[in-house]
Amino acid sequence: MDENLWPVRNIAEYAYCPRLFYLMQVEGIFLPSSDTELGVAVHGRADRPSAVTETSKTGAEDPDRPVTLRSLTLSSESLGLIGKLDLTECCGNRAVPVEYRKGHPRRIVPNCSEDSSEQHDASRPIDAWPTDRVQVALQAMLLEEAGYTVDEAVIYYAEEKRRLHLPVDSALKAEALQVLENAKKCAQGARPLPLVNDPRCPRCSLMPVCLPDEVNAQRHADGEAHASPRKIWPPRDDGIHLVAQQEGVKIGVRGSELQVSDKNGTVIKTIPLIHLESLSVLGSVQVSTQTVHALAERNIPIAFLSPAGRLVAVIDPMDSVSAQVRQAQVRKFDRNDVRLEWAQALVAAKILNQRTLLLRNHPALPASVVNDMADLAKNAARADSVESVRGLEGQAAALYFQYFPG
Repeated sequence: MDENLWPVRNIAEYAYCPRLFYLMQVEGIFLPSSDTELGVAVHGRADRPSAVTETSKTGAEDPDRPVTLRSLTLSSESLGLIGKLDLTECCGNRAVPVEYRKGHPRRIVPNCSEDSSEQHDASRPIDAWPTDRVQVALQAMLLEEAGYTVDEAVIYYAEEKRRLHLPVDSALKAEALQVLENAKKCAQGARPLPLVNDPRCPRCSLMPVCLPDEVNAQRHADGEAHASPRKIWPPRDDGIHLVAQQEGVKIGVRGSELQVSDKNGTVIKTIPLIHLESLSVLGSVQVSTQTVHALAERNIPIAFLSPAGRLVAVIDPMDSVSAQVRQAQVRKFDRNDVRLEWAQALVAAKILNQRTLLLRNHPALPASVVNDMADLAKNAARADSVESVRGLEGQAAALYFQYFPG
């Protein structure tokens, strides 16, 4: 690819996030994610170039018959662009670019982001996302540079199996050209700061490199950021962890409820078993046999502790795993192919993680180190022996600790 030509796809990413554009276009960083892999699957057929038929070679085809071209690559020196079009529907000198997207169109809701639940309200009017608008507009201009007349563009949203038609007018072209100009200016400067408290960040494939929350937390601490970054809370476990420690309390079950009674037999607490996560018993608290069975059937553990809180014993349900299954799991590691498969996966993941940490923290990491770490991870994933995996792991560790101090 000509280094003087800007990829249409990267320019469109500027409309999504300038920092994402900079990481991809200037620093050449790309990380796959579940979203990008799903996007590749959606593009699968469109990315297969169209075959040249005998009739197209001889010109015997009907000139008025529409022609569909897949994976068409176009470039323009005047625009400074190069792009690959998923699909192009041509009829004579008229062409319609068709862009495939895995998701859904944008619902027109005031102050609503792509990840909002209101974006799935089918009753709302729809429009293309800014990134998609810019991309098809630039594709349309490439087609016009190639001599075609382009009146409209189509975006196919696979999630809803919907073709969204966009008129290619002066307003759409002006919007795309403005983004192109802004992107070129952005590429000449320093890496842009991350977005603040933006719902686009969690789904971004480059979030592990961008680190929006970490960077903004530091900026907020230094007094640079006007808004504090969002707080990322770990998943909350809604299950109830019951602790019984009052002397003389009795715990039993009745139907689908756990009942806690005082020493006089009065029920003082009832808890639905479906909400119970664990039971801890301290001191002289009685638990009925029926309760032990009921909790074991639901894989709920019971911990018995002394009045001071020292663990005495735990009843941990077996979860239907037999001794034979446990034994087979251990013996499976006697097989060389299984050990190699696990070693390949673990070491390759470890090396990629080391590479990511260096990318995040080293102020001037040489590109050769980034490439060497990626190669070592690939070689570890296809090594032919555990010894080879260990050797590659050692090479990666040497590189990692050499540049870790930064």
